[in-house]
Amino acid sequence: MAWTRVRAPAHSGFPCSTREGIDVPEAKKNVERTRSIFEEMARSGSAQPLLDQLADDAVYKLSLPGGTPLSGEFRGRDAILGYFDRLDEVLEVLEVKTWDFVGNGEQVIVLGDEQFVVRKTGRTCYSEFAFVLEFRDGKIVRVLVIEDLSGVVEAFGPAGARGASRASGS
Repeated sequence: MAWTRVRAPAHSGFPCSTREGIDVPEAKKNVERTRSIFEEMARSGSAQPLLDQLADDAVYKLSLPGGTPLSGEFRGRDAILGYFDRLDEVLEVLEVKTWDFVGNGEQVIVLGDEQFVVRKTGRTCYSEFAFVLEFRDGKIVRVLVIEDLSGVVEAFGPAGARGASRASGS
């Protein structure tokens, strides 16, 4: 499935951009690459399929407030590998489901949900997510993860953060 950004009228106040000449075959390739990566990660229970497709200078960023072992922006394969090592220490991922893969050429958006246990608290959480992957020459150069990880923030944040959790959990 291909999509394009549209130019909003100048008076609308929306900072939209126009992408003309989207390479539809490349968009399809990137969507299929991404689908294959996520299917293999689900099958294997490992992030290795994603790590194998990262460019050496890739950037991995999470929409997670500071103060947790998972917070931040990770630059380069070694830093991203370190993030995934910490992820295994912080969370036990129980299940990941993907619903949709949408591409526009260089970017693919993955929508899905996951269930995980925060090891520090033993709390099981459910969270929907969006991954935005950017490709260059068939390799992933940037990943932005947008997800409610308030269960992680609750486990590692100040005591006042404990009541602010939005992720459903037990």
